[in-house]
Amino acid sequence: MPVKGAQGVKFVYIAQDHVQSVAVAGTFNSWNHQADYMQQTGERRWELERSIAKGRHLYKFVVNGEEWIVDPQNPNISEDGQNNSAMTVTENGEVLIRTTDISARNPGFMYKNYSALESPEWIRKAVIYELHLRAFNENGFTGLAEKIGYFKQLGVNVLWIMPFGLVGEQKRIGKHGDPYAIRDYYSIDPSFGTAEELKAMINEAHANGIRVIMDWVMNRGSVDHILTETHPEYFTRNENDEVYYEVPNRDYFAGLNFDHPDLRRYIKKAMSYWFAEFQFDGFRLDDSDITPSAFLTEIRNELGQNGREFVLISQSYDEYHHVDSCDLTYDGSLRLMIKAVAEGALSQKDVIKIYHSYTYSFPRGSLRMRWLEEKELSRVAEYLGPKLAKPAATLLLTVEGVPFLMMGQEFNERTFNTWKSLFDDYQLDWTPFDQELFEHYRFLIRLRTEHAAFWNGELIFIKNNQDKVLSYIRKSKDEEFLVMVSFSEDPLVLEFEEKNIADRITGAAKQVVYRSGGANPGNEHHAPDWRMEPYESLIYRIQ
Repeated sequence: MPVKGAQGVKFVYIAQDHVQSVAVAGTFNSWNHQADYMQQTGERRWELERSIAKGRHLYKFVVNGEEWIVDPQNPNISEDGQNNSAMTVTENGEVLIRTTDISARNPGFMYKNYSALESPEWIRKAVIYELHLRAFNENGFTGLAEKIGYFKQLGVNVLWIMPFGLVGEQKRIGKHGDPYAIRDYYSIDPSFGTAEELKAMINEAHANGIRVIMDWVMNRGSVDHILTETHPEYFTRNENDEVYYEVPNRDYFAGLNFDHPDLRRYIKKAMSYWFAEFQFDGFRLDDSDITPSAFLTEIRNELGQNGREFVLISQSYDEYHHVDSCDLTYDGSLRLMIKAVAEGALSQKDVIKIYHSYTYSFPRGSLRMRWLEEKELSRVAEYLGPKLAKPAATLLLTVEGVPFLMMGQEFNERTFNTWKSLFDDYQLDWTPFDQELFEHYRFLIRLRTEHAAFWNGELIFIKNNQDKVLSYIRKSKDEEFLVMVSFSEDPLVLEFEEKNIADRITGAAKQVVYRSGGANPGNEHHAPDWRMEPYESLIYRIQ
């Protein structure tokens, strides 16, 4: 487990067998497994001490140059779904390890000492939908404008548009290449349309109450980016003085040299152009966990001069990003917990402790962007199994934070296989369309966005006698809901530790707001019997 050392963070690895080499690779060295080799200090003991900037860092040990393993001594595993060890380094060089001992009664360092920056109300109420233009529809920006009615029907109110700029040609993989290998930060791929068509699409979204977020590629451009010729000093270079990207297996990228002040000015000016000229409502910052935190703050200050509300979404799990620069950080813990609950590996009590440990290890008021799917992982129905897709959606849309959907998630699209699907000709398969799952999402999205209890209220867990059922209250000043979600393949009968919960409902309007797989959503009234069918979601209004 890493600790504060005399010169920085000290890592220790105790090998089970004799090994030839051990290295540490993580967000602090761009996952370069050849940058930080550990020194053998005993027969099986390996050590490394290095300076690491403040913030959340993910890492693994790399044994013999091939085997990537988590730190056996560190219990904190990242919520990114990729099984990384995690730590947070404070401004004083102390190393924080999140454990389930962190709670409301025992808050962590960041919760006790920091508050999150103030964010616009619209992002608190948001349900975010990520899409790629070519994959989602034909006819680029114009085709997407014609799909605004679909988003209104679903109820999402923020669109996140994946990169649409010109992609580099050199070392390109596939017909279209990686959409994040942008060749010119000011460019639009003409296959998607024109600048005027992009503006028309954004105007159409805004006219229908939908915000639009631009996906911004941090840290890198394509290896043949236009600036590599005119400003080679803007890029990282290897021992042969060639532009390169330090992250392994990304030969088609050129890394940005953020030590160069002119590069920073260039990036901020480019982002300001898209923000002001096209009226984007903010940016999702790709791979911001390996971007200098101070530069993220510079970006926020630059955009703030425009005088218009905006948000920055950080693709990181860094507590410090909430303090100075970003409105949202990622949280994929629901995906992991649901699978563990369904398989019996986590109890209800475990889930409650894990959930609270995240809440109380981040700055007060932090907004986490919660997801079941994201571009680097498989479909949630494939990961959890199709029967768990509906209860998983219920949890996503009724807990705290800001939910985000990957395109097609709402109708159980089956063909998307990470962002690498986009390297060649690819479109979502809209047939078969799971109408039942779509209606499940549609109802819960509207419930969430129309009731402050879900987007701005407390979450209070109500313990029950079934480990595979999560039950909790969402409560605002004016309204209160009881949510019950079963991840069990068997029917169950619930008993609550809070004995008066039944009286609070049966003594009121006895209103079932939603019952998946049972009664139709609506104002059905009956006394609760606390019986739950397999994989059922049940929501009561408490009046």
